Amino acid sequence: MRVYLLVFRGVPALTRAFDRVMDSRHVASCQIEPESGRIRFLAPARAADALVEEIYQEGGLTWCSQHDVKD
Repeated sequence: MRVYLLVFRGVPALTRAFDRVMDSRHVASCQIEPESGRIRFLAPARAADALVEEIYQEGGLTWCSQHDVKD
């Protein structure tokens, strides 16, 4: 499992990404921080990497970090 931190430029990109993360069956937990334009979520690495790539291609993602956590 990995925890991901995504930072966005603007509310529309943040909202689109949050909807996409919440629709993913692989995401174990998610937190949105609208005032700072961030989303944190926990998911298996392979599925989450693909999800982040899709979010990146939609535009507005300015930063992404990921950290492995023990299952």
